[in-house]
Amino acid sequence: MIGNSANAAMLVTTARKMGLRVGAYGADETSEALQLADFKAVGTAKDRDKLQHFAESCAAIVYDSDRVDTDVIKFLAQFTRIPQGADMLEMMQDRLLERAFFDQLNVNVAPYATIINLDDVYQSVNSIGYPCVLKPIQKEWSHGRELVIKTQTDIAKAAGLLDWGTYILESQIAYDREFSIIVARDQEGNQQAFPITEVQSVNDRAQKTWVPAQLDDDVASEIHRIAGEVGKNVNYVGVFEVSFYLTSSGAIYVKKIVAAPSETGYVFRDAATVDEFEQHMRAVCGLPLAQPTILTPAVTANFTASQLTAIQTQWQIKANWHFTFYHLRKPADDDVVGHISVQGTAVKPLLDQLDDTAIWSTPTDPAVD
Repeated sequence: MIGNSANAAMLVTTARKMGLRVGAYGADETSEALQLADFKAVGTAKDRDKLQHFAESCAAIVYDSDRVDTDVIKFLAQFTRIPQGADMLEMMQDRLLERAFFDQLNVNVAPYATIINLDDVYQSVNSIGYPCVLKPIQKEWSHGRELVIKTQTDIAKAAGLLDWGTYILESQIAYDREFSIIVARDQEGNQQAFPITEVQSVNDRAQKTWVPAQLDDDVASEIHRIAGEVGKNVNYVGVFEVSFYLTSSGAIYVKKIVAAPSETGYVFRDAATVDEFEQHMRAVCGLPLAQPTILTPAVTANFTASQLTAIQTQWQIKANWHFTFYHLRKPADDDVVGHISVQGTAVKPLLDQLDDTAIWSTPTDPAVD
């Protein structure tokens, strides 16, 4: 196991439960994933000797998130098997490669243009319209380097950002609802989709996710079709997420693809016959994929470090809330440090129960993804 997201510990726990011997590699020996693993290797992404030794100690390596360095994955692939590969990961970390892939599939995405200099912004905004978002093509550079452009006067603010390299200018879609689907792909290319989830995002991060999602059959059919096409056109083994915007007119836009287990899939841990982590391990180990079936309506909600005191209060009084803490060291106030899961007879009363606490009611700006 390589990676340091919340997924890493969940994958380690799942793999050990399935009878696998698990090693974990990371820079922080106190991280939960390294503490839970059968053996650990402490090192950074630049410690090539340690990475090689770790790879040669493993029958296969799994990465935990779409933020893992693709150069590291390519290096490790010289010494052991990496079922997920690096192709899909590399493609989804580069916004231009990602959109070229979407164009190949002939799916709707937000209108965009490639931006090299400030003149490109002035020219492209005429066709893209307001509001729009300026984003670096490499997603890893995004934090603090995006710009929401609402009027022409905002464009001048982009001058300093463009010194960092190539950007894209993308229209902000006015959407009504957001959906996600988790798909598992095995070594023979067979696919097994989880039920569609509905998602409420804040600042491009899933805040609440629930099943079952209420949506028209034609929308559900198109979501399944697009997810299936993605699976047919990638060299990847494991679970991946495809997320979508739905507008008031019924238009469907692909938002993004995550080449790893996703936080929107956490809802299945308590709501379905199989969760995304077990399905991921089944796929990478060559085991038959399970058929995911919803057992109960459920909602998950992420909470940040700044919400922790309020969450601890609910921990003492909510009998039907299940809490997962990520045990992060020195998290910032806006870091997600855990999630809660709630089950019941219907989704709406569960969402109302969360809303009644006012923990997740802070107004925020539109998401930038």
